[in-house]
Amino acid sequence: MTAACGIRDKYICQGVSLAFYLYALLAAPPLARALKAALADAQPVYWPGVLLLAVLLLEPFGLRWKLQFLRRRNDDDGFRPEGAMVAFGSATAIAHMIVTVILGMLALDAWGAVGIGAHDAGTWWGIVIMALILKEFVGLFVAGGQSRAREAPGHVKEHLSDLFLLAYGCVAYTAWWEAIVDIEALSNIGGWEKLVLLPVLAGLFLFLYLPMRLPFLLEEFYRRPAAGRKTRIGLELAIGAALGLYPAFF
Repeated sequence: MTAACGIRDKYICQGVSLAFYLYALLAAPPLARALKAALADAQPVYWPGVLLLAVLLLEPFGLRWKLQFLRRRNDDDGFRPEGAMVAFGSATAIAHMIVTVILGMLALDAWGAVGIGAHDAGTWWGIVIMALILKEFVGLFVAGGQSRAREAPGHVKEHLSDLFLLAYGCVAYTAWWEAIVDIEALSNIGGWEKLVLLPVLAGLFLFLYLPMRLPFLLEEFYRRPAAGRKTRIGLELAIGAALGLYPAFF
């Protein structure tokens, strides 16, 4: 699925994708259940909020560095991307903003600022939502333009960019099962009801899945297209639909 990365970067790109899939399959559902149980208590739980805040703060650096290194690689290869998927990119940007707001609210919930036992939650909601939306616009502005990495491809900053984007995707996937969908409730509904509900959930999850897979999408959209790009993107979305539904059956 990562042929667009080039031979020298193929294993790194595949490794980032594999790390996300393994996290989603093995770690995210039990972590989401544990987090849901912890947040059910009125007492603050500080470590999830700190982790979420750290990821939200680091992810814009990862996005900027990732794009700078992609442009640098294109310059080195003499390639200029054309015909970018504007609709796909716009959907990803909107979904990214929604996921960021969800993660910010989840951090406040962990700290007791909203949710069970919270006081003046309405004020916090408004302030944080506005701050996160402003962060999104600033992040997109900073990541935009045509700036290129000064460092050579393969620099530690390039690897950190993948790490920061991977961390964002992982916590966003966990938030899907903690903040949006109740795994236990979905697992316990009847067969026919589940069949009716799952296509709706699959469509919603695929929309929110796009910002979770930024390393893959950016490589596909900004680098020289390799044969089979539509197939790779289609397969990625199919995997996403499966990841968005499978815990409901286990």
